[in-house]
Amino acid sequence: MIPMLPNLRYERKFVAAGLVLAEVLALVRRHPAAFREAYPARFVNNIYLDSHGRSDYHDNIIGVANRSKTRVRWYGPLSGQIAEPVLERKLKRGLISGKSTHALPGFAANGGTIQPLLKSAFDAALLPERLRSDLCQREPSLLNRYRRYYFLSGDGHFRLTVDTDLQFGRASASNGLRATLTPFAPAQILELKFGPSEAEQADRVTNSLPFRLARCSKYVLGIGRLG
Repeated sequence: MIPMLPNLRYERKFVAAGLVLAEVLALVRRHPAAFREAYPARFVNNIYLDSHGRSDYHDNIIGVANRSKTRVRWYGPLSGQIAEPVLERKLKRGLISGKSTHALPGFAANGGTIQPLLKSAFDAALLPERLRSDLCQREPSLLNRYRRYYFLSGDGHFRLTVDTDLQFGRASASNGLRATLTPFAPAQILELKFGPSEAEQADRVTNSLPFRLARCSKYVLGIGRLG
């Protein structure tokens, strides 16, 4: 039985090693599923929130079937006036995923520490009490940033993203958003997303992607990179 999760979907991730971005995008555009760009490319910024002992990180490392990730996400510049940030909770139940999203008020990130900015945003947001209580047990654990390209298949059933220029930075209660970011250079990361009704057709899409299928959490990559 499929678990009750918000925004139910499957995700398959690929690593395009040894290819430059232009080559990866060209291969995607030539795919038999007729992928076309759905949105303009943009920078994605995330602050991940984890327990003091990094329980979400360790659950991912050991492959716990039921696990979660919590992050604050926004698009465009890393710092300055942050418009339309959102709080996201990603839930994993075996092979299927879900995601709940909650709008946060905008805030000015001009070198101040992360924790007070987030606390003010959470206090002013309309959040479920259970989630609000959980946030009290979490702290900033990683800052990451990448440029994302968005594609949609010709039939509209499959979404594909290509992430490049990955960068990671340390996040803590005392850090600001102008922390030095460390590039992660080896490869572009692709994510194929589709609903349960498309699961039977997914193999024909993935089999025509000439990239390595991999477990590839950016959160795990970042923590592993920075220690």
